[in-house]
Amino acid sequence: MMTHVLIVDDRADNRYLLRMLLQGHGFAVEEAQHGRQALELARAVAPDLIISDLLMPVMDGYTLLREWKADEALRGIPFIVYTATYTQPRDELLALDMGADGFIVKPTEPGIFINRVHAVLQAASQSTQPAQTPMASETVTLKVYNDVLIAKLEKRSAELEQRVAELKLAQQQILRLNRLYAALSETNQAIVHAPDKEYLFAELCRIAVQRGGLAMAWVGLLDPDSGELVSVARCGVEPALATKLTPMRLQGAPRFPTEIAMGQGTPYLNNDLLADPALAPIKDDLLQTGFQSAACFPLYVAQRLIGSVSLFAAEKDFFDAELTALVIEMATDISFAVSNFEKEVQRQQAQERLWASEESARLNSRAVEASANGIVIVEITESEFPIIYVNPAFERITGYSAQEVYGRNAWFLLGAETEQLGTAEIQSALREQREGNATLRNYRKDGSLFWNDLAIAPVRNAAGESTHFVGIINDITERKQYEEQLERQNNQDALTGLASRSLLKDRTDMAIAYAARHHRSVALLYVDLDHFKRINDSLGHAFGDAVLRAVAARLVAGMRDGDIVARLGGDDFVVVLSDLGSPQDVPLLAGKILERIARPLSLEGREISLAASIGLSLYPQDGADFDTLLRNADAAMYRAKDAGRGTFCYYTADMNAHALRKLELEARLRHALERDELLLHYQPLLSLSTNEVTDVEALIRWRASDGTLISPPDFIPLAEETGLIVPIGQWVLRTACRQTRQWQRDGLELRVAVNLSTRQFRDDKLVHIVREALEESGLAARLLKLEITEGAIMENAEQATRILFELKALGIGVSIDDFGTGYSSLAYLQRFPIDQLKIDRSFVQDVTHHPDSASIVHSIIGLARNLRMQTVGEGVETAAQRDFLRGAGCDLMQGFLFSRPLPPQELFTLVQQHKLDPAQPAQQRASAQQPQQMQPGAPHQQGAQAGK
Repeated sequence: MMTHVLIVDDRADNRYLLRMLLQGHGFAVEEAQHGRQALELARAVAPDLIISDLLMPVMDGYTLLREWKADEALRGIPFIVYTATYTQPRDELLALDMGADGFIVKPTEPGIFINRVHAVLQAASQSTQPAQTPMASETVTLKVYNDVLIAKLEKRSAELEQRVAELKLAQQQILRLNRLYAALSETNQAIVHAPDKEYLFAELCRIAVQRGGLAMAWVGLLDPDSGELVSVARCGVEPALATKLTPMRLQGAPRFPTEIAMGQGTPYLNNDLLADPALAPIKDDLLQTGFQSAACFPLYVAQRLIGSVSLFAAEKDFFDAELTALVIEMATDISFAVSNFEKEVQRQQAQERLWASEESARLNSRAVEASANGIVIVEITESEFPIIYVNPAFERITGYSAQEVYGRNAWFLLGAETEQLGTAEIQSALREQREGNATLRNYRKDGSLFWNDLAIAPVRNAAGESTHFVGIINDITERKQYEEQLERQNNQDALTGLASRSLLKDRTDMAIAYAARHHRSVALLYVDLDHFKRINDSLGHAFGDAVLRAVAARLVAGMRDGDIVARLGGDDFVVVLSDLGSPQDVPLLAGKILERIARPLSLEGREISLAASIGLSLYPQDGADFDTLLRNADAAMYRAKDAGRGTFCYYTADMNAHALRKLELEARLRHALERDELLLHYQPLLSLSTNEVTDVEALIRWRASDGTLISPPDFIPLAEETGLIVPIGQWVLRTACRQTRQWQRDGLELRVAVNLSTRQFRDDKLVHIVREALEESGLAARLLKLEITEGAIMENAEQATRILFELKALGIGVSIDDFGTGYSSLAYLQRFPIDQLKIDRSFVQDVTHHPDSASIVHSIIGLARNLRMQTVGEGVETAAQRDFLRGAGCDLMQGFLFSRPLPPQELFTLVQQHKLDPAQPAQQRASAQQPQQMQPGAPHQQGAQAGK
């Protein structure tokens, strides 16, 4: 008869395992989910053995055991406790004290478990005593049971609290990771859809703060010129610390996490910023910002450091391992995206260069890219390499059909040129049965030549023996032709067809070598067109190109066969006269060149006149090589321009000295500002209607450290050429504003005019600089006027319009200097916001004795009045000139008749005296100033910065 076992456990999986185990060993099994159900089943049909868990709902195992042993009908049935929760010795002792017949701890090996079951059953069957009865009183048992239960509950409660805490941390981590994964996903979307890197950086910062839970995200890029880290995107509250540390640099000790990462070139990760010794100097600032964790990642493009992504959190230990990995991945993706942006820019630039290339080059390139290769297979025999296969491309390239070439040796394509340079390499490869490559001249069936970039390779059988050769025929004829074309372009100026600089050098070196052997001379003439820029500016570059081509044709027309004519670029030409018997022939030839260039030129319905300046250097007197002759001829050409243009000048040794003096002057000028050597004088402008001094013009002077006063014409052009005019001009503007404000405080209100150079006017920061000068000095904008030449405005009309309107928006005045000598376009007078026209001194000086000049001045004044503009007559030196201007309706006069340019204090005194005695004759005032005046002719050469 089968032994009947009752299993009591609230877990179905535990009951299933026990049932399978017991049934497998021949037991009949009945199941109960808790103690109460077990009692009901047992009282209905008594089992032979009960196996019960302890921790169960409704009725636990201890209570079941107590009830079981208290039931007279059941107490004799063995009771085994099987538990995974109550495993301590006191738990086992309590169960045994309560009458348990066995105590087994889960899990237990099946064999051991069955042996224990059999042992309990055998002990019960052999014992004459009833089954185990409680050894302790019920009171003691209950107390121990309560203690055990309380201990288990406390332990379980602690475990649950720990588990809850762990779950909360895990939940926070999951939420944080989810946010970061969402941020990473959005970042990847931004990378895919961003039109440019600026948008990408802005989106990255927004996503990191809004999605990633960061306090601030910041992206900076390195400025290649200054080496500073420039902010390009930010999201989150920017702390005052960031402004305090601006600009950030890689040089010097790092002061901020971003600088540390950039300086080391590796990511910087810190979950406790206040504990980092490197950040000790900004610890108080960090406390104010609330930043406690930071992750800064350098951005690289093609292993080149370009900037940094910096992330800041308000929590300590924010960046754990998973989060750090995500942020590193994000930084890597960003670097990849920036690299792609740069590659796209490079691709677009390359595409634009491709589109800009000549049509023939593009066709040749397309033909080379689209060409197909011919394939020929030959069999290796004892004496020949007969062709056994050719593809259609071979037929197309050579013109031979497959049937015409089968069985023939491919050498027939060489025609009569069997001893070409590459044939030895091909024969050697065939003989040694290896790969080979050579470029050969081959001939088609029609006899035409084609270039063959031939590559051959052996084909081996399973035994490793070479049985065939495969030849790849690459028709590179078009590439060869393209290379020849490039060589021609390298040696030929694309615009004029003249020799290029490289060909000029080669041909000149040959001429010098020939002259050295035969004791002859060589002359190098550097030809530069005078005022050619005016043609480009006024008539357009296309017209200018046509003029250059015409000049090139005139130069070539008068040359001998052995002479060389080249264009270096722009309007610079070089003529090399070779094989000269005597240098005395050169002036005549140079004069003829000037005459040919000066002949009227008719182009596109216009007739223009040209002039040129020529510098001459001779071999062997002025140099023994091309570079020396060219450099010396260039110096001589500038001397010809200084001499009045339209002439030629020989090179002399003192020209090098002049160049050295110019270099020395440039070096001194670079230090003039910092050494406080520059100063301003002010020339008053007199109202012709009220006889009051209403305006002054600021004019720069340079007193060198040795006390020498350097004339503006000596250093202003040099400052323009070197770019120093920009900082010098800013100094003039600030100084003039401060001085005018000081006069205002002293009771004298004047409007100051400051000259702007063309370079200054092109500066995008001009409006900002003017605004700063006004704010710094406290001068009202209405008391500042900027003088600009017509050429500066017309150089870029669109930009000029924008800048002039922005300047007018500040409230300052705009004046056109030297009006009448440049474009004098009515269109720009109507288009631009101009307040004043200054009539050039060349017209004013001739008004009393030249009717044409008088008419021009009348016209300018009338034009200005109709356009509601003020007029100023410059260079007024006589009372007759002043009276003419007053009668013509001119508003203001400026010139030595009233006053030369004066230092600030002298000008203040002059204006105050004039207020007291405005009727004093101008001649007396001029006489009083005469000892300090320049010569009357000086202003004519010194220009705007000298005096008017």
